[in-house]
Amino acid sequence: MTTYISCACNQVPHSADWGKNGLICFAACHAVAIYDPYISKIGKVTNTLHRHKDRINTVRWIRRKNLKAERELLSSSVDGTAIIWSKRNELFICSSIIEVGDIITFSNSLYISDHDFINDEILFKLLICTGSIKGDLKIWLRDIDGNIKCLETLTFGRKLPIEACFSFLPNTDLPFLAIATENSTIELYVTNSNVVEKLHFIKVQTLIGHEDWIRCMDFNCNIDNSILLASGSQDAMIRLWKISAYNIEFSNDELHQKQQMFMVNGTKYNITLESVLCGHEGWIYGVHWLQLNNKDRILRLLSCSLDKSMIIWEPDKVTGIWLEKVRVGEVGGNSMGFYGCKFSDNGLNILAHGYQGSFHIWEYSNSIKNWIPKSVPSGHFAEVVDLCWDPNGRFLITASIDQTTRIHAPWKNEIEFWHEVGRPQIHGYNMSCLVMLTPYMFASGAEEKVIRIFTAPATFKNCLIKIANVDDFKDVVPDSASVPALGLTNKAIFNNIKIENIETSDFKDEDYIPPMEEELMQNTLWPELQKLYGHGYEIFSITARHDGSLLATACKSTSPEHSAILLWSTNSWTQVQKLLSHQLTVTQMEFSPNDKYLLSVSRDRRWSLFEYKDNMYILIAISLKKDNLHTRIIWCCSWTYDSSFFATGSRDGKIGIWNPNFTNDKIVPATSLDVKNSVTALAFSLQSISQCSYILAIGFETGYIEIHKLKMLFNNFEWEKYIVYDSSQAHHLTVKRLKFRPHKRYFNNLQLASCGSDHTVKIYNIN
Repeated sequence: MTTYISCACNQVPHSADWGKNGLICFAACHAVAIYDPYISKIGKVTNTLHRHKDRINTVRWIRRKNLKAERELLSSSVDGTAIIWSKRNELFICSSIIEVGDIITFSNSLYISDHDFINDEILFKLLICTGSIKGDLKIWLRDIDGNIKCLETLTFGRKLPIEACFSFLPNTDLPFLAIATENSTIELYVTNSNVVEKLHFIKVQTLIGHEDWIRCMDFNCNIDNSILLASGSQDAMIRLWKISAYNIEFSNDELHQKQQMFMVNGTKYNITLESVLCGHEGWIYGVHWLQLNNKDRILRLLSCSLDKSMIIWEPDKVTGIWLEKVRVGEVGGNSMGFYGCKFSDNGLNILAHGYQGSFHIWEYSNSIKNWIPKSVPSGHFAEVVDLCWDPNGRFLITASIDQTTRIHAPWKNEIEFWHEVGRPQIHGYNMSCLVMLTPYMFASGAEEKVIRIFTAPATFKNCLIKIANVDDFKDVVPDSASVPALGLTNKAIFNNIKIENIETSDFKDEDYIPPMEEELMQNTLWPELQKLYGHGYEIFSITARHDGSLLATACKSTSPEHSAILLWSTNSWTQVQKLLSHQLTVTQMEFSPNDKYLLSVSRDRRWSLFEYKDNMYILIAISLKKDNLHTRIIWCCSWTYDSSFFATGSRDGKIGIWNPNFTNDKIVPATSLDVKNSVTALAFSLQSISQCSYILAIGFETGYIEIHKLKMLFNNFEWEKYIVYDSSQAHHLTVKRLKFRPHKRYFNNLQLASCGSDHTVKIYNIN
């Protein structure tokens, strides 16, 4: 069972939506993540849906006419497909795939028929429009059997369509389509028949007024025989267009503003510009109408912009003039603006997703009659390359090429709720590896030649006291850290504030609120203790002895000279040894649990084993070039908990289990397994499950994770496959690292952490 999923929203507009069903869906790399904001304090990402083969550009709940809870969502991707996901027995499954063929830039949908769902199996006729980089817009029909057919293709000459939005013409069942094109106009299309077989969209009007690309549009429901269309543009303006059935009273009013007309089936419709809303200072990327099920129709519009603000607009009750009622957002900091915004199902929460994949939710508090920010799940917005557990198993630290390291920790109610509690390093280079040295110190390597050592500040100690009930800081520690402008080094800050020992008995789980995105970015840095210089190229792999006394590092290399492993003393921060054995980059290293051996594997398709003798590590075995089990890059290695065996895994899909006590100089594996897929991560469990057996987790390039049990019978190994996590349960791109949680068994489970190229960190409970 997956107990924790950490991932960020894709860095594209319209990639998150909040439904009437209370759930938030968002694009996370090539998958759709479902996030329930009402679980515990901050909500939880409950599952990921994977079928797309490339980045997802848009995710939208398919709205129902009666504003009831949605049961379907539409996602569209760079891979040229749009997928309809339908709810079956509380799970979302892929029910239809639309093959467009070109990169899809936007999509939208509209139920033609929509009654109450009698059961999960019933589908309704659905119109879907998809826009591609080719510049055409296709209209598709999904029938009640789930079959998809293309009804028509709209072309715009040399103009590119940027966004589209569906509604119904006022007081009719005729589908109505607004399309924004790159000449800053909105083209309106309508069909003169609601019989599906005769559907044909005809252009009826063009709305002119914006001075730059229109990035977002949203229709409001039918109010007084009219509908409202909100459009937001890169000119920082929002325009509200009113489309209504023709009213003869207004047509003779000389003072009434200019109207545009069109006819459908003998009925005249007029369009007026209701209002122009100026309040944002940057490109507007999101507009969303609040649509509630109750009778009193509140007019309320939410907008967000690259100026890092969200505004709620309402018409004045007396004059009817649209005014800014609420403004929330971020000031300063190193975050970019917002890419989309949504009202919650009840209108009491507003959500924005930002440039760095982060979510921001404000909740209306009845007690103080104001909007207050809420904690939300967060995650890396690029490939996650490494992870490591605190030696006591209290938190997990991860590193990513998004140039950050992040700390994830649980707080315990009856069950553990995980969340991000710190960002110790926000760097200027892509991260490549990290390792914990002591419970409050870690070393990290990035795409630079320097290894950096960080130590925990007092702010982190106070956070850990709250969630883990520990108090084992001994030394004087800085209060926090900051990065100077144009610098890469986290400088320690001493405020000389005495750290109050928080009485853990007074502290209740309910009191703890995880830090917000702004706090994480600005207030949770760890000060840098030391820099280690010695490598000629970018750092690639790193490991440490279990007693924390030695640090081993290796860098990218194409020659034996640079493929050396450097050993550093953590007491003096000096280089104490240089181990030569490989000819190409060392991909992973690991000390045995008893620290007697150091194992390294390399791109040169060989592994090396060093033994600790007379205060130094000496090479005692190296795999052969010929007659070797592995014929491709060896990506990963792991030791059993009792230091009796080690495993190696390679690109050719072979896993070898080796005994470090080689007799008569013959280097052969004790047993091996051919899994056919490239093996990129291995981890043995750190606890004994039963006599003479080991649990091995295997991560693949495909994103799958398998859990195997190795039983030892009379010096022979028997492999037994326990669990397979597929691309929705595990990862949908390469698994980069697997690590079991150290120390005691949690709730009679083993806990396994994984990270991958799909930007995701996951923790699994294995019974």
